[in-house]
Amino acid sequence: MTIDAFNQQAADLRQLALKAAATAGADSDTAEDIAQETMLRLWQMRDDPRLYNPEGYASTIARHLAVNQLRRKSPLPLDERQATDLTVPSPLDLMLQREDERWLRQRIRNLPYTQHAILRLRQVEHRSNEEIAQILGIQTTSVNTLLARARRQLLNEIQQQRNKDRQ
Repeated sequence: MTIDAFNQQAADLRQLALKAAATAGADSDTAEDIAQETMLRLWQMRDDPRLYNPEGYASTIARHLAVNQLRRKSPLPLDERQATDLTVPSPLDLMLQREDERWLRQRIRNLPYTQHAILRLRQVEHRSNEEIAQILGIQTTSVNTLLARARRQLLNEIQQQRNKDRQ
């Protein structure tokens, strides 16, 4: 095959290689790499008399490269921890989770008004310290202090609850 003939067919051959790689299971980035490698191999074979069907060779080379790539990927080990992650939570686990959420919501509601408002504006509405200070009519430095107190109080209550649960 002449260089001019190869250049004329290059775009079509590349598309065939991409399609063959994707069909064999390669993701889009890997398929691009495989198409590039296929084109390099076809370029190296351009003077080979066996290259009478470049489309067939492009598809075959790309498919083989994709399969080789998939074989090289090591399978993920499936240990007991991963197996339990794939299971549906038990009704007891769901009930305990809902109970924990209710407990935490109650503790947040019990915070002093300003701390509760600051915590909500920061965590839920993602407001800056300056915005929170302006909304509540307090100093910016007070926002930091009150936010830290609210978080510390919640953390202490969570730790106390955990200690109670362990006993």
